[in-house]
Amino acid sequence: MARRNTREILVNEGMTAFMAKGYEGIGIQQILAAAGVPKGSFYNFFDSKEVFALEVLDAYARRYIEFVAEYLHGDGPPLDRLRAYFSALEDEMCRAGDAAGCLYGVLSQTSAPHSDVLRERLKEAFASWRENLVRLLSDAREQGELAQNADIAALSDAIIDSYEGALLRMRAEGSTVPVRRYRNVTLEALLVAAAPQK
Repeated sequence: MARRNTREILVNEGMTAFMAKGYEGIGIQQILAAAGVPKGSFYNFFDSKEVFALEVLDAYARRYIEFVAEYLHGDGPPLDRLRAYFSALEDEMCRAGDAAGCLYGVLSQTSAPHSDVLRERLKEAFASWRENLVRLLSDAREQGELAQNADIAALSDAIIDSYEGALLRMRAEGSTVPVRRYRNVTLEALLVAAAPQK
């Protein structure tokens, strides 16, 4: 039990540390100190920092399964669910402080250039996110909220790409204003462009 708890503590601390400082900006010793775990314990659980980062990514993905299910796969009109999803993400960013952001985006910038294994896992994570959006937007198209000829795959990619850009600017400016602007301006513009012509 203690071994599992120590592993979970390290993973949770790693998630916070990677979100705040990226892959290259934080050392294992700093994570151990913040977690209150003795030096030397890390390699009892993880073979390397890269393996540790993979487990942190897996934990991050598990944390959002219910979140995605609640908003993207819940009840109500699809585009209302999409808007509620990004509103909830904005609320989360406001609460997160220095750790605000998307771990996929942070690690894509700070680890992917140095690790093919992490790059592949991040590609899988973005692909899963895209699949969830494609599913929701396909429902929106079937229900007449989007044009029948709307390119759902391209729209899903544009939603992710522009959101990650807003998060990048949020981290640079230390403000959630770019995320709010994304939700109120960019997302709406993308949806209007794909809406049925009247």
